[in-house]
Amino acid sequence: MQVAELEKLLSQSRLATYYQLFPNDKQIAIEYYQLNTQIAESLYPLLSNLEIVLRNTIHNSFSIHFKNSNWYTLVNYPELQDQINIAKSKITASKNQITIDKLVSELTFGFWTSLFNKNYAKDYWKPLMYAFPLLDKQQKHRNIIAFKLNNIRKFRNRICHYEPICNDLNILSINHANILEILQGINTDIVLWTKQIDRFDILFKQANLLRTTKTTQNI
Repeated sequence: MQVAELEKLLSQSRLATYYQLFPNDKQIAIEYYQLNTQIAESLYPLLSNLEIVLRNTIHNSFSIHFKNSNWYTLVNYPELQDQINIAKSKITASKNQITIDKLVSELTFGFWTSLFNKNYAKDYWKPLMYAFPLLDKQQKHRNIIAFKLNNIRKFRNRICHYEPICNDLNILSINHANILEILQGINTDIVLWTKQIDRFDILFKQANLLRTTKTTQNI
C-alpha cells in the first residue's frame, strides 16, 4: 500500500510518532508502526493472565483473611464501594445473578491495582502481601508493587487504545519485565505456561534492530 493512502486511512497524526523516530524513511517508519501493533498483540497473553491471576489471587487472599468469601460487603471505602456497585449494576443489567465469581471478573483492573494504594494499607496490605508468596523480599513492599502495577495499568491502557508503545524501548522492556515479575511472585508455573505462546522477545529484538540500524545510519 502506498504511503499517501496509509496516511489518509490511519492519519498523519497517528503516524507522526513513527515519522519522528525515522525522519528520513517513511517506509521504515510504517514498518515500525506494524511492528508496534505486533508487539502490542504479543503482550496480550501476559496482560490477560496477569489481570485474571491477580484478581483471583487477591480474592482468595481476602476471603481467607476476612474469613468471608463475600469480603466486598465489608469494604468501608466509598470510592471502592462505588466501583463495586458499578460492577454489580453491570451484572444485573445483563440479567445475570450477582455471584462472587461474576463480581470478581467484572471489577476492573483499575479496582484491583488501586487496592495497593497507601490509603488502604491499614486494612488491605497484609492480605495483599500474602498474595505474593514467591516475590523477592526486597520487592515485597506495598509502594514498590503499587508503583509497578500502576505503570502496568497505564501501559495496558495504551495498548488497549492502540497507542505507541515502542517509541521508548527501555520503558517497554521494563514493563514487560515487571509483568513477568508480578506473575512470578504469585506462581512460577503460570509464567512458564504463558511463555509457551509469548512472542515478545522475538519481536522486541526486531524493534531493537531497526532502532539500532537507524541510529548507526545517523552517525
